[in-house]
Amino acid sequence: MLSMIGIAPHPPIIIPAIGRGELSKARATVEGMKLLSSRIKKAAPELLIVITPHGQVFREGPAVLTQGHLSGDFGQFGFPDIRIEFQTDLKLVELLEQETKSEPRQPIFVDDQKHFSRSGQVLDHGAMVPLYYLQEAGVRVPGLHITFGFNPYRQLYQFGRTLRQAVDRREMTTVVVASGDLSHRLIPGAPAGYSPRGAEFDQLLVDLLRDGRVEDILGLDSQLINEAGECGLRSFVIALGMLDGETFKTEIISYEGPFGVGYLVAALHPTQIS
Repeated sequence: MLSMIGIAPHPPIIIPAIGRGELSKARATVEGMKLLSSRIKKAAPELLIVITPHGQVFREGPAVLTQGHLSGDFGQFGFPDIRIEFQTDLKLVELLEQETKSEPRQPIFVDDQKHFSRSGQVLDHGAMVPLYYLQEAGVRVPGLHITFGFNPYRQLYQFGRTLRQAVDRREMTTVVVASGDLSHRLIPGAPAGYSPRGAEFDQLLVDLLRDGRVEDILGLDSQLINEAGECGLRSFVIALGMLDGETFKTEIISYEGPFGVGYLVAALHPTQIS
C-alpha cells in the first residue's frame, strides 16, 4: 500500500555538521525536512523507496540497485564520518523485475558486478540527504534505491505506474521520497549560471503540484525546463506515475532558494489514505 510521497531537496549544506554557519540561510528547508520526516514517521512505513537524480544514470531506463546492503558517506564534501546505511528489500526487487518484464523500456537492475564504484559506496548524496533526516527521525526501514533514467517523461511516468503495481503486490505500507532540486539558476552566481526563467519554472512547478495538475507537469515546455537547469523533475514524474488514476492532496511544506538553487519540500497524500 502506498501511504504517501515526499518531495525532498538534497543539498548537503542542510546537514548540520556540513552547513554549520550557513545552515541558517536554509532554515525553511531544514525545518521543512524535519516536518516531512515526522510526517513519514507518523505514516509508519514498512518500506521506503528513494528516487534520486545522482546515482548511476542510464539512457535505457531507471537504475535499481539490487545489493542487499547499501552505504555511503559525505567524504566528497569533506565529512567522511557522516555515514548512511540502507537495506534493499530484495522481494520488492523481484516483484519489480516480474512487473517490468513485458515493458518496452525496462529498468536496469544494477548488481555488484555492474556497478562502477570501487569503493563499495553506492549511495549518492541525492539519496543520503533525505535519508539522513529520515533516520534522524527514527525511520529506518528497507526499500529500494532508484535513479531515474534519461527517458521521455511519459516513459518515466509509466515506470512509476509499474513500480506501484510491484508495491501493491508487496502488501506492505510504503512511502516514496522523490529527491530533486528545482532550478539551479535562480540568482546571479548560481551554480548553473543565472536565468530569469529559473524562478518562472519553480513557481509554475510548485503551482502545478499544489493543484495536482499532473498532465500539465508531463507537458511542461522543454525550453523552460532546459533554461531552469533543474535536476528533480524526472524523480517527481516517476513518483507521480505511482499515483496514476488517483486523486491526491499536495502539502507544500517549504520552498526557498537561498543559494540560487530551488529547494522544495512537499508531501503528496493519496486521498483514500488521508
